Amino acid sequence: MTAWAYAPDAQDPVSQDWDLVATRPAFGSLFLTLAADRQCPQRRFFLGCLYLLAGDAVRTRFRIMPEESLIELTGEAILIGEVRVSTWAARTRTLVGAPESFVYEDWCDPRGLASAP
Repeated sequence: MTAWAYAPDAQDPVSQDWDLVATRPAFGSLFLTLAADRQCPQRRFFLGCLYLLAGDAVRTRFRIMPEESLIELTGEAILIGEVRVSTWAARTRTLVGAPESFVYEDWCDPRGLASAP
């Protein structure tokens, strides 16, 4: 995944829904690193994966990813200190505190919050 992330003209490895295929809780820290790296050509994709990960966690009532793990990931994001991942962390913590505010298009669509970091 990292090699793909740094390939400037990389095509998605699968024909559709690459974000859905790639987004797994185990990759959360990697997504933070790649989304924060200004040298990563695919950083916006990985920011989108973070939003999808958080949205799916809340949408599924934390069956996809435990709430504690998601909150820990937001703590990592804040420590990185990059504005896009810090904004993701703040928005995610707000969503966890008010899960009724979840809007699928905002969290799970690449044209949602990830496109307006």
